[in-house]
Amino acid sequence: MKDIAIGCLAAILGLIVGIVLTFGVMSFLPKESSLDTTVPIPSTARGDVTVTVSASYLNAQIQQAVKQTGLAKQTTVSFVAPNSVNAALVVDANVAGRTVPLNATVALRVSARNGRIALTVDRVDADGVTLPAALSTQAVENMRAQAEEQLNRALQRALPGLSLRFVNVSVTPAEVTLQFKQ
Repeated sequence: MKDIAIGCLAAILGLIVGIVLTFGVMSFLPKESSLDTTVPIPSTARGDVTVTVSASYLNAQIQQAVKQTGLAKQTTVSFVAPNSVNAALVVDANVAGRTVPLNATVALRVSARNGRIALTVDRVDADGVTLPAALSTQAVENMRAQAEEQLNRALQRALPGLSLRFVNVSVTPAEVTLQFKQ
């Protein structure tokens, strides 16, 4: 049971780090297409195994990961019930040959879909200006898809040989809970 809890913790940490790194990279890419506007409905299924991790612990782990990668100068992650994650980051952007700090905020929705973690971008702000969906890029969607795939691989690696299937994720300002069914 301890191995399951550690594996699930690693999956959650991977989820958050993936989100932060993905959107840090996105701030450097050109913008061109629209975001997916499908709203997944959080599952009401109750899992056989539930793993809960404190939001403060996850935020501390994300801070360490961001510092190690050097992708962003500063990152703050907040969790909003029932299934949203907001990441505020300060990244260096290259504008006309100059490096300027850019404050970016990304609002994401986390859900379970077909036994997998699903990420949906709700909003991207750059220095307080919400970017319209028409200005969002295919690169944003590609990064979201890559982060989602990495998170699901981490989740699979955390549960080897167990007949557990991921069924739900819920978020509160204080904790993140993953639920699994046999």
